[in-house]
Amino acid sequence: MEQSILELREQRLQKLFADCQREVLSQIIGPFGLSTAMFEDKNGGNVTTLRNFERTDDDFVATESDKALHANSRREYNVDVRSEYEIKTDGAAKAAGGRTWEQKRTEKIARGKDEYSGQAVSADGTIELRDGRVVRAELDHVGSVGEFHSNKKAHLGLGDVNRDEQTGELKVDPSRMRAAVNDDKNLALTNQPLNGSKSDHDLEEWAARERADGTTNAEKFEIDEKLMTEKSQTAKKHLDSTVDRAVLKKQTAEILHTGGSQALKMGLRQAMGVLLTELVNGLFNEIKTLIKHGIEAGKSLFEEIRDRLFKAIQSVAKKIPDAAAQLFHGGVSGFMSNLLTFVLNSFLSTGKRFVTAIREGLIGLFRAFKMILFPPKHLTGDEALQEGLKILTAVVISSVGIVLAESVATFMASVPFLKVIADVVAPAVMGILTGLMTAFLSYQIDCMFDRYRHSLNEKLLDEIIADAKHQGTFANELTTLAENSFSNVESFAESVSIYQNIGDTLGAAGRTSANSLAILGHSIAETREQIRKSTNMIAFVNESQTSIDEFFKTN
Repeated sequence: MEQSILELREQRLQKLFADCQREVLSQIIGPFGLSTAMFEDKNGGNVTTLRNFERTDDDFVATESDKALHANSRREYNVDVRSEYEIKTDGAAKAAGGRTWEQKRTEKIARGKDEYSGQAVSADGTIELRDGRVVRAELDHVGSVGEFHSNKKAHLGLGDVNRDEQTGELKVDPSRMRAAVNDDKNLALTNQPLNGSKSDHDLEEWAARERADGTTNAEKFEIDEKLMTEKSQTAKKHLDSTVDRAVLKKQTAEILHTGGSQALKMGLRQAMGVLLTELVNGLFNEIKTLIKHGIEAGKSLFEEIRDRLFKAIQSVAKKIPDAAAQLFHGGVSGFMSNLLTFVLNSFLSTGKRFVTAIREGLIGLFRAFKMILFPPKHLTGDEALQEGLKILTAVVISSVGIVLAESVATFMASVPFLKVIADVVAPAVMGILTGLMTAFLSYQIDCMFDRYRHSLNEKLLDEIIADAKHQGTFANELTTLAENSFSNVESFAESVSIYQNIGDTLGAAGRTSANSLAILGHSIAETREQIRKSTNMIAFVNESQTSIDEFFKTN
């Protein structure tokens, strides 16, 4: 039987009350409960992006190892730092192909050519310049060590960090950076004056720089533009590709590792959340029923509690298939949220609360779009849209709650007597608020779709007509009641008038009674006086009689 709009409204209200309990429990157990215990979110996410690494502070650097690399990349370039990139000893040269600086120079000399100017290099390692001077042939870093040291991307990709077994401190190992900058593709044999003048400058920029006499360095040192450009591009391509491959390899490995870990945790959290929510919700309902209906006849309190606990456990068991599905969905969402956080942090730095919001919100977005784009068979298109919008609403409200949770905790911590419990109470408070808000907005969405479905149709018109008739009947009854009320008011007025007359009569009677009382008092006083006189008279008569009797006795 099709429901009326009034019946549907009543059903929505009852559903709102049930949803408030369910959403509050779900929020407290999920984003503000299990997530807090299972995840330790960081500013910038679990993988350090180049953008976050290039920041002056290390607040958005993901790991302690990366923070050590970050600190090392900020060291001022000087002689000591340069020495870490040199391969003068066999030990230092081991990671750079096993050849020392002098061995590489010897190999270059054997080729007999200055790689910038094209001039001949003699077997003794000298070069005769066009002005007749004989100078020493030296190796030069095409991409300078100073420039390479200032490349933050190189530190992130090629830097290695080891922990000292004795002190436990993290130490940066520049072996791979040393190997890259001392690779043959980044080394060129040239004459000492040119090498000294170039120093740590960019080769092409230095060559084009104008000198005091108006000539460029390229003209001064007779550089072959073609050789120089070819060598410069080869060196840049080598350094860039080496750094890019290293960063890609490092970040890919970290994304897979952290993504797998987060996928497992998120899958478990979703599955546990479904089961725990069902358990707590079932226990609340059973306890409420027990309090409302009492203990069944013939049962003890222990038996009643045992049976109701068993019912709650049975309802949890029925949710195991849903928990298994959530395990998979949560795993996919956890991995994708980790990847999405990394992508976002490649363009902007996100705080840890935003990282949490991304992780918690992505699974909701996944469910919402799945519901809208691939609706279940038992739902129509608009019903699927309705459910999808409710899920999206929950995602938005939860995300806002997660972002504000830290502010609420900070505020509570500023209150002395709440400081101790702020970290525990704040998530619970935000869980309750977000749960209630989610339930209320879901109710509003249901009402909106109900109005949409029943707008301008015959059923609505019939109900409007019926409602108008009810309102007419109600108006007539209200008019009759008003007339009766007016009649009662008139009767009450008459009663008040009668009571006033009675009051006046009683007042007059009171005054008459007072006068009578006064007369009676006067009469009593006169009577008392008469009685006194009579008493005196009787006493006189008695005395007279006594005198007469004595007179007769004596005579």
